[in-house]
Amino acid sequence: MARDEESGGDVLVQVCLECGREYYFYEGEAPEQLRCDRCGNSVFRAFFGLRSPDDVLQDFFESTERDVATDDPATDVTLGDLQDLNNL
Repeated sequence: MARDEESGGDVLVQVCLECGREYYFYEGEAPEQLRCDRCGNSVFRAFFGLRSPDDVLQDFFESTERDVATDDPATDVTLGDLQDLNNL
């Protein structure tokens, strides 16, 4: 892959084909033995994205990226909400 200087400020993005986790490499190439932290897959789709200092774009990425924590609840529904439904 092309280096940062050669690609005009691009960022190398590697996307896991199994689970969709994204890895960003701002300097140089991706590690040769890259493995996904989430699923352990070693097959990735690579492409270049533009490096942008735009705060709006950064905010968009932060608000739309996938949550990778496995201990977070999927919804804001509590056990009390479910018990209330059973009492109806």
